[in-house]
Formats: sequence, structure tokens, C-alpha cells
Amino acid sequence: MIIDNVAFQQAVLGNWKVPLAPTRHHILFLVTKGACIYRFANQTLQISKGEGLFIPQDTMRSAETDSSNPHQMYSAHFRELNHEDLSSFIDEPFKLIQPLSYDYLKQRFSMLNECWIGKMPNYKLISRGILLEILGITQRELTIGTHSPTRRNLALRIQQYIIQHFREPLRLSELAQHVDRSPTYVSTAFKEVTGRTPVEYMHEVRISAARELLMTTNMTIREISESFGYCDQTYFNYMYKKVVGHPPSHTLKIRKPI
Repeated sequence: MIIDNVAFQQAVLGNWKVPLAPTRHHILFLVTKGACIYRFANQTLQISKGEGLFIPQDTMRSAETDSSNPHQMYSAHFRELNHEDLSSFIDEPFKLIQPLSYDYLKQRFSMLNECWIGKMPNYKLISRGILLEILGITQRELTIGTHSPTRRNLALRIQQYIIQHFREPLRLSELAQHVDRSPTYVSTAFKEVTGRTPVEYMHEVRISAARELLMTTNMTIREISESFGYCDQTYFNYMYKKVVGHPPSHTLKIRKPI
């Protein structure tokens, strides 16, 4: 895989347009705010916050931001990837992505962008690894359609509940009660649909929010860990490194002055 560019794009006052032209690379992007409009041949798509798009190389397209709701997005442009690694993508002129793991993918795109911009030693190798993970997750989630609507809906309800209550102590029994199923069924069904357990997902959401605070506030690591229910900072550091790939102290080093 050769990565040609990674960017965090922001439409300012609705001023963002891409003229009709073929894409020079494969493009994968995730919208994190607002909405943008893409046009292909006979189809127009509005991609809103929480959604993304994969566009294969040489696809004719044009795009613009939604002037009433300007967008922000992370994007990656790359080429020369094995067809097996794009098996869920390359047979169509585009592929709409509506990930259950939006928060985690947003965090990984943010890490990819930081790695690419920072250009620290071995940044290209690390960038490829992060992008391959993102591609793997998005393709895995495209197979969710093979699961029953009942299980998909259950996984979505659990996910929404975790997002709404992730700052609180959460137990599997509480999640099971929320959807009126047994704890074993909830854990099995959620992992089957999303690829991880409800507890693993809860930690991903918490750490993603913690990282956002580390990057945008003057709060200390201890203050942030305690605000998300991690009374043991050592355990918080362990989970942070497991999810993000480096300890919170590293994030502090690259944080811009507030």
C-alpha cells in the first residue's frame, strides 16, 4: 500500500467543492460534522456525520459541502493495495459506510492524521498499519448485513445505551436488562455483530472521549481518568495504550497549548 495523502478537511462558510474528475487514488473518508454531497453518474449522495464513503481509483465524481450544514471529515488517499484487502469495496463505483464503531474509527482517523502530519521516524509504516486497521473494520462492518435484523437492532440499542451512559458504572447485567435479554445472549450477539464485547466497546468509547479531553483541555491525566470512572490511573494508562496505541503521556506531549 502507498498512502498519497491523509487530511482533516473542514468546509469554511460552505466554501468547498471538488470539480467533476476521476479520482487519482482510492479514497476513504469519514464525516465528523455536518454533511457533504457527492455525485456519481446518475446518483447523488448526502454523506452526514457518522457516515463515510469509499471511492475506488479512477471513479468519476464531483462533490461539495452542504451549504446549510458545512462538513468536517477525515480522508485518506492511497493506491497499490491488494484486491483481497479491498474485497468488499472494489466491485462498485462507491461504497457507503455507516459504521457502528463510528467513535472508534474517528479516533483511529485522528491518530492516522497526527502520524502523517508529524512525520516522526517510521511514520509511513505506522500510517499504513492504522489505515489497514480502518479498512479492515469498515469491511467487517459491511458484512453486518448478513446478520438478522433482530441482532443488528439489539447491537445498535446496546451501542446507543453505552454512548449515553459511558461515564457511569456499567455492568453487563444492566445492558441485558435494558434490552430484556440474558447477559450471555447480549454479549454473544453484540460481539457477533460488532466484533467486540460490550465491555470492550465501552472502554473504546471512554478512551476516545478521554483522548479528546487530553487534546483539547488542560485537564491532567488523573483528572480525566477519574472523570471516566478509572479510579486506578495505572489501569486507565493500560486501557488507553491498548485502544490508542500509546500511553496518555504521549498524547500530552503532542497537545497544542490551550
